[in-house]
Amino acid sequence: LIRTLFLLSALPSSAEAFVRSPLSTHDVRTAAAASRAPAKISSYPTVDITNAATSTSPTALCMSAVVAKSAVTAVFSQLRHHAKLLFALLTASLLFAKRSNPQTLLWPGTQTDKDCDAPLPTGAYGCPFVGINFMAGSKADGPMYKVLQLGQKYGKIFRMYGLGMPIVSVAGRDNVKALLKNEFKGEGRGVGTYLFGKDHNVGDLFGGKALLYENDAAKHGRLRKMVGEAMTPVAIGAALPAIQELSNKQVDKVLKEDTIKMGEVFNEFTLDIAWKQILGLDLEEEDVPKFRKVVQQWVSDLMNPILLVPFRIPGLMKWTKVGRARTYIVSKIEEKLDKLDRDGPDSSTLSKLYFATDDDGNKLTREEVIDNAMLLIFAGSETSSSTLTCASLLLGLNPTVWRKVQAEQEMIVAELGEDVTRESLDKCVYLDAVIKETLRLEPLVSGELRLVGNTVEVDGKQIPKNWFGFFNIKQTHWDDPSTFKEDGSHMDVRKGFQPERWLDEATKPTEWMPFGDGARRCIGERLGMAEMKVFLAMMARKLDRYDLVNVHGDDDIVWKESSIIPRPADDTEIRATAAKTRDTVEYQI
Repeated sequence: LIRTLFLLSALPSSAEAFVRSPLSTHDVRTAAAASRAPAKISSYPTVDITNAATSTSPTALCMSAVVAKSAVTAVFSQLRHHAKLLFALLTASLLFAKRSNPQTLLWPGTQTDKDCDAPLPTGAYGCPFVGINFMAGSKADGPMYKVLQLGQKYGKIFRMYGLGMPIVSVAGRDNVKALLKNEFKGEGRGVGTYLFGKDHNVGDLFGGKALLYENDAAKHGRLRKMVGEAMTPVAIGAALPAIQELSNKQVDKVLKEDTIKMGEVFNEFTLDIAWKQILGLDLEEEDVPKFRKVVQQWVSDLMNPILLVPFRIPGLMKWTKVGRARTYIVSKIEEKLDKLDRDGPDSSTLSKLYFATDDDGNKLTREEVIDNAMLLIFAGSETSSSTLTCASLLLGLNPTVWRKVQAEQEMIVAELGEDVTRESLDKCVYLDAVIKETLRLEPLVSGELRLVGNTVEVDGKQIPKNWFGFFNIKQTHWDDPSTFKEDGSHMDVRKGFQPERWLDEATKPTEWMPFGDGARRCIGERLGMAEMKVFLAMMARKLDRYDLVNVHGDDDIVWKESSIIPRPADDTEIRATAAKTRDTVEYQI
C-alpha cells in the first residue's frame, strides 16, 4: 500500500517528464498502443517533440496535447485494472487506522504499550513514512546536528522517527544508566544492540560474532573477558614502543612539508597501528598504502544506507569495493593466524585474542577472533583519528594550552628519558586533561542503537517494545550541570576549551561518557587513549609551534557533515616549525 501511495504521488512528475522528453513519432505510437488508444495517431505528421513544446503552430500544439494525453493514459492504464483492489486496501487501512491509532498508518511501528502507565516522551515524527533525517549534518555544527537541536527543544528524553523506525533519544548519565541496566536477554530485560540485516549485508561485512552484537549476557561476558585480555594495562604497555615508533615517523613527515592536513596524518597513524600492532602483520613498505586504502574503504562503506535493504545484495563480497575490502583484510588476518599456529604467541593484539582462554580453558573460535579483530580496527581507527584531528585544531586555537603541553613533556623527558612507558604516560596529567576536554566538546554524537525487547521506563517515560533507543552523548555533555552555561559557551571550541577543569574535583565534569557506559563500555578505551597521548606527546617534543592554515582569528569552524565523530572540513591543515633546544618552561597546571 505504501509503495502504491508513493507511486501515485510521483505520477504528475512522471507524466511531465514523459511529455518533455525528446520522443520520436515511433515513441508516441508506442505510448498510444500501451494505453489501448486507437491506432489513428499514426496519421499525424512527423513532428520534433522537443521543438513542439515551445512552438505556437497549430500542428505542434495539437501534437503536444496528444502526447500529454497519451502519457497520462499510459501511466494510469495499469492502475485502472487494479482500481477495485486499491480502493479496498485504502478503505481497509483507513478503517483500521480509525479504530486504532491513525499515526501508526503514517509512522509504522509507533504503537505505545497500553499496559504501561508511563506516557511516551514528547518529540516529533517528521515526514510520514520517512520521518526525520537525524543523520544529516551541517557545516556549522557537524554530523547529526538535528539530534542535538531536538534535545534542546524537547529535553533529555525525546521521541522521533527516522530510517523507518520509532526511536527514543536518552541523555543524562542517570537516564542512560536506567536504560542500559536492561541490557541483554532475560526476565524483564531485553535491551540489546541491533545488527541491521543480521546475517546479510552489514552482517556479512562487519561480522556477526563481534562482541558488540552479542546479546546473551553469559556469552557476552565470556567474549568480553577474553577480548579484554588484549586490552589490559600490561598489554597496552607492551605496545607502547611500536606506537611511539609510528608516532615519530608521522611527526617527522609533518616537519618535511610546508603545510599538511593533520587528519590525513592521523588516518595513516591509526591505520598503521591497525596493521602493525593490532594485527601484527609484516607488511613490506610498498604494501602499506594498499592496506590503508582498503581499510578506509571498508570503514567508510559500512555506513552506506544501501546496505540496509531487506535482502542480501547479490555479489556483495565479490563484486563490490567494500566486499573485496573485507575479503582482503580477512585474508591478512588468516595469514597471521596461520603464522601464530606455526611460531606461537607474539606481542600483537591479535595474538592475545587468539591464545586467550576462558575459565574452562576454551579458546575463541577462528571466526570470533576475526570478527573481533575487525571490530577493534573499525572502532580504533576512525574514532582516534577524528579525535586527534579535533585536538590539533583546539591546540592550534589555544596556543597557551599548547605551551603547557610542551612544558609538561620537557619535564617528563628530563626525569624519565625519551622512551614512552606506562610510568611516563601516567605523568602526562595535563595532556590527559587536553584529550578528555577534546572528547567532552566533540564526542561521538550517539551510542549504538539499541532494540528494546521489553518496554522499559526511563525517568517516568516509556520506551515501548520494538522501539529503538540510543544514548545521546553530545546532549549529555551539553547538559552537564558542572559545566553548563546558558549561552552555550561551555561547548564552544574557543571559549569552552579549558583542560584545567579536569584538574580540580570542584570543576571536573560529572557527566562525561565518550566511551559509552555499562557492560558495553568501549573495550578499546585504554588503547585509544594510549595512541592519542603518545602521538600528541611526540608532537609537543618535536614541534616548536604550528599555525592553522585555514582558520584565523574568530573565523567560523567548518565541519564535515558526515563523520562518526565531528571533524574539521579541512582536516586541520597546519604549518609547523621544528623545535629547538630551549630552557625548560616553568608553569603551573
